[in-house]
Amino acid sequence: MFVIEFQQRLIINFMKLRIIKRKQISLFILIFALSTINSLSNDTIKQNNDTIKQNNIKKDRIFNGKISIFLDLEYWADDNYIRQEIPVVNFVRDKENADLHIIMTRHNAGQAGTNYIISFIGRQEYSGINHELKYWSSANQTQHEIRKGYTRMIKIGLIHYMADNEDFLEKISIQYLVDSLDLTDEGIEEIDPWRSWVFEVYGGGYLDAEQTRNSLHIRYGFYADKITEDWKIRARPYFNYNEKSYEIEDSTTITTTSRRDGFEGYLIKSLTDHWSYGVFTEMLSSTYHNMDFQLEISPALEYSLFPYSEATRRSIAIAYKLDYSYNDYIQRTIFDESEEFLWGHSLVLSADFQQPWGSIRARMTGKQHFHDFSSNRLEMYTQLNLRLFKGFALTVAVEFDYINDLVEIPMGEMSTEEILLEQRRRSTNYQLDGHIGFTYTFGSKFSAAYNPRL
Repeated sequence: MFVIEFQQRLIINFMKLRIIKRKQISLFILIFALSTINSLSNDTIKQNNDTIKQNNIKKDRIFNGKISIFLDLEYWADDNYIRQEIPVVNFVRDKENADLHIIMTRHNAGQAGTNYIISFIGRQEYSGINHELKYWSSANQTQHEIRKGYTRMIKIGLIHYMADNEDFLEKISIQYLVDSLDLTDEGIEEIDPWRSWVFEVYGGGYLDAEQTRNSLHIRYGFYADKITEDWKIRARPYFNYNEKSYEIEDSTTITTTSRRDGFEGYLIKSLTDHWSYGVFTEMLSSTYHNMDFQLEISPALEYSLFPYSEATRRSIAIAYKLDYSYNDYIQRTIFDESEEFLWGHSLVLSADFQQPWGSIRARMTGKQHFHDFSSNRLEMYTQLNLRLFKGFALTVAVEFDYINDLVEIPMGEMSTEEILLEQRRRSTNYQLDGHIGFTYTFGSKFSAAYNPRL
């Protein structure tokens, strides 16, 4: 009887335990299901919020379906003309708001013309999509032809970024202008009778006159340049004449005249994409510099850390020169010399960067005479244009020369007129020029439209 009763109680307890287990399992399943649904809901909400946020950012940046462009141009570029000619994009005032950052630089090819290098740097969803185009303008082109030319290259470069947008494709028309010549013929070579030489003759004058003073300046000269991948050659004679007159008390008139005539030339040979050598020549006859005649000849060797082909965007170079000069002075110098032969050398370090964050230009030159090592000079120049953060730009320019090699200073005291009218050079141990400034721009991120009224 006891055994039967124990079995019944055991069966009843087991059934109760099964019921409890089922309730616990059901509760666990319910909690897991609710947790999963909540997690999925949160993920969906987060994804929706991220999508909305991204769409808002993209909508904020791509206004009216147009990509945003930041033009990083120098003073010589006509940005108003570019804006007028390319109305299918938004031009913004800061690179942080841009989908595309456009940098344009230039370098002269002697008197033949100018090379313009246009760099397209993708940002935001175009990040990593970069390319570069070049535009060549000859020396006889007008300013309008030049700006029309580089603007056309910008239009061509933008197609690379517009091609994946159907709205833009409807606004693009492409035409190929094919010359009448048969472009498939091989062996046709353009013959240059000038062999890359370009010549220029220039001259002009300036007159400024009042009742009690007047000044006259006349300048003229000649350029002969040749620039190829292998050679860079220049020959340039020049002539300058200045005359100033001032009427002071008792109708006394002080008249001063000065001249500066000379010649500069160089011959530079490319060795590799990093090495080059050359010879520099200068001749000078100047009343201000106390030179009846001066001849300088300097062979030089240069090494560029980066390939010369990248010089428009980044350049670090070091050059060494061996200097020889013959000086024939107008007046005897403070060292009691009427003429002398001088040997020396110089070392030049230069750096030039034009990047999306701004530009840096720096140059340091050290010179020294062999006859007296204390006769030396150190020249330093730095110019920084930095975009430190959104809307804020800093500009710093400093030029400092430590001077201890003015062997041409004439003997004797200078008169007051000579000092005030700067008729001849004075002795000094240093020269300093500096500039610092900043700009902070805020407000509408879009560049103002061009409006020439009044």
